[in-house]
Amino acid sequence: MLPLSATFRLLGLSLVVLLFVGCFSCNNKPRLKRQFVLADSLMLIRPDSALKILEGMTENDLNSEKEKIDYYLLLVEAKDKNYIKHKSDSLINYVYNAYKNREDNAMKAKVLFFKGRVYHDMEKFEDAALYYKKAETVAKKTKSYRLLGLVYNELGGVSMWLSMYDKAFDYYVDSYSMMLMVNDTATTPYEIRNLGRMRLFQHRYDESLTYYQRAFDMAQMYKKPRIQSDVLYEIALLYDQIQKKDSVLYYMRKSIAYNPDIVSTDETSLAIADIYRKAGKTDSALVYIDKCIRSENIFSKTSAYRYLSEISESQHNPTKALEYYKVYSTLKDSILTRSSAEDLTEIIAKYDNERLQNEKTEILLEKTRTMRNLYLVLLISVLLGAATLTAFYIYRKKKEHQLKILRAKTSVYLKQIEANQIQIKENEKWVAEKEKLIRDTNLKLEEKEVQLYKLKQKEDETSRLKIENQKLERIREELNREIDLLAKRKEKITVINAGIESQYSLIDRLRSWKPGDSIMSETEQNQLPDLMDKECNDFATKLRIRYPALKSHDILICCLIKLRISNEYIASLTCCKYESVLTKRFRIKQRMNEKEENLESIINHIS
Repeated sequence: MLPLSATFRLLGLSLVVLLFVGCFSCNNKPRLKRQFVLADSLMLIRPDSALKILEGMTENDLNSEKEKIDYYLLLVEAKDKNYIKHKSDSLINYVYNAYKNREDNAMKAKVLFFKGRVYHDMEKFEDAALYYKKAETVAKKTKSYRLLGLVYNELGGVSMWLSMYDKAFDYYVDSYSMMLMVNDTATTPYEIRNLGRMRLFQHRYDESLTYYQRAFDMAQMYKKPRIQSDVLYEIALLYDQIQKKDSVLYYMRKSIAYNPDIVSTDETSLAIADIYRKAGKTDSALVYIDKCIRSENIFSKTSAYRYLSEISESQHNPTKALEYYKVYSTLKDSILTRSSAEDLTEIIAKYDNERLQNEKTEILLEKTRTMRNLYLVLLISVLLGAATLTAFYIYRKKKEHQLKILRAKTSVYLKQIEANQIQIKENEKWVAEKEKLIRDTNLKLEEKEVQLYKLKQKEDETSRLKIENQKLERIREELNREIDLLAKRKEKITVINAGIESQYSLIDRLRSWKPGDSIMSETEQNQLPDLMDKECNDFATKLRIRYPALKSHDILICCLIKLRISNEYIASLTCCKYESVLTKRFRIKQRMNEKEENLESIINHIS
C-alpha cells in the first residue's frame, strides 16, 4: 500500500490535471465565439482581415451545428467582400437549408442574398435573380435597410444585364435611398455612379455626366480614391461614346493615376483596349486584349477575340481575322446557350406574380381574422354590459331588502319604546299611590318594610327600563342614520344605473339612427369618445396618442366613422352641412399626415 501522504499527493495531482483539461475544453467555445464576433465586426471595414481569421479556423474547431452554420455564412460573406469568385454552392446551400424554415427574417434575407451572389458568380443568372427577389421580399419585413440596399443594387445589375435600363435605374434609386438611411459612406458614391451608368446606357449623356460628377465629389469628400478612379473611368467611356478621343484618353489616364489597380479587372482592361484600338494605338490595345484572353471570364474573352478580329481586318490580314472571328462566334454561341434575357424576365415576373398572389391571400386571411375578432369583441362587450346591468340590478335588490329589514326592526323597536314608556308611567303612578298610602295609613312596621321593599323593586325596575329606553333610543337614531345612508346609496345606484343604460343605449341608438330620430346633444357628443374606449378597445385614446394634432371635434367625427355612420347621417347628428363634414374629413386626413387615401381604412386599422 502507498503511504497516506503519497496517496493525497496522487489525488491532488489528478485533480489538477482534470481541472486543466476541463478549463481547456470549456474555453474553446468562448474563443470561437470571440473569433466569430471579431470576423463579423471586421467584415465591412477590413474584409481581408476577416477572411484571414476565418481561414485560420478548421471544421475540427467547430463543436456544434450552430457554429458550423455561422462559420459557413461568414466564410461565404468574407469571400464575396474580397471579390473572390464563388465556384461552388455547397456552403451556402448548407446554411440555406438550416435557415429556410426559421422565423428569423433578418438572417433569412441575408442567406437568400448571398445565395443569389453565389449563383451570380457561377453565372447561373436565372437562379441568382430568383433568390434576389426572395431576399427582397423577406428583407422588406425587417429593418435591415443596408441589406435591402444591397439586394436592390444586385437587382439593378440583373435588370441592366437584361437591358431593362428604366427598371435598373429605379432599383438603383431604391438602393441609394436605403444606403442613405444607414449612412453608408462607402457605398452611396457607387450607387450614384450606377445612376450615371444607366443614363449613359440610355444615351442621356448630360444627366449621366451630372450623376458622375456628384459621385466623384462625394468620393472626394469621403476620401475614396478607388471610387474616384472608377467614376473617371466611366466618364472616359462616356466621352468614347460621343467620340471625343482627347477627353477619353485624358480621363482614362486620370483614372489610372487615382488607382493603378483599376487595370487589373477584365472589364476595365477590355474598355482600355477598345479605347486604344479606336485611337489607332494597336500595340497598347493588344497588351490589354491579351490579358482578357487569358481571363476565366467568358464575356471578356469573347469581346477580346472580337477586337482581335477587327484589328486583324484593319491590318489587312483576313486569315487571322477569320480565325479570330470563328473563336468569337463559338464563345458567343456558348453564352447564348447558357441563359437568355427572356428566361430571366419570365422567372422574375413569375416570382412577382406568386408573391402578389400570396400577399392577396394573406390580406384576405387577415381581413377574415379582423372581422372575426371584431364580432368577438362586440359579443364580449354585449355580454359584459348585460352582466354589469344584472350585477347592478341584484345589488340594488339586495340593498332594498336590507332596507326593508332595518325599517321593520325600527318599527318593532319603536313599539317596544312606547310600551316601556306606558309601563314607566304606570309604575310612577303606582309608586305615587303607594307613597300616598304610606303617608295616609299607619301601617305596621312589617307591612311598611314589605311595601318599602316592593317600592324599591319598582324604582329599580323603573331605572332599568329608563336605561333600556335610552339604549333603544340610541339604536333607533343609528337605524335612522343608516336608513338615510342607504337611501342616498340607492339614489346613487339609480343614477349610475340610468347613466350606464343611457351610455350603452347611446351607441346602439347611433348605430340604428335614421332621419327623424333625435340628434346628439352636447353631453352625448362629449360622452361618445369615452364610450368608444370601452366599446372598441381604447379607440379614442389610441387615436389621440397616434395623432396628437386632432381636435376634440375631429375625434368625434372619427368615432362616428368607426361606428360606420354615413357622411349624411353624421351631418344630421352634429347639426352641420354635408359639405362641412367632407371638409372636416379632409382636414382630419391632413392632420393625420398619412399616405393612405381612404380615411375609413386608417381608422379601421386602429384597434
